[in-house]
Amino acid sequence: MKNPIEKFIRCLTAPAEQQHTTKRQRQVAALIAAGFKNQEVADNLAISIKTVQKHREQLHRRLGLRNTADLTRWALARGLLKNEY
Repeated sequence: MKNPIEKFIRCLTAPAEQQHTTKRQRQVAALIAAGFKNQEVADNLAISIKTVQKHREQLHRRLGLRNTADLTRWALARGLLKNEY
């Protein structure tokens, strides 16, 4: 069975509109948009919760996002989540 993260993340080369985000930031965004909590994201990506929080802060600042709903819409619009429905 595949790692559960693979169900949610598509780590493709960044298209032009995503070049201002890192691969790791896109991974964090995808997991948060999929409903994972910060600690769950940290555990799945083998990083600290502080690192997850920092990536979220950077995404919000760089992309002008206000909340998790904005982050989720951004991730969906860029195909970071697979449609499981």
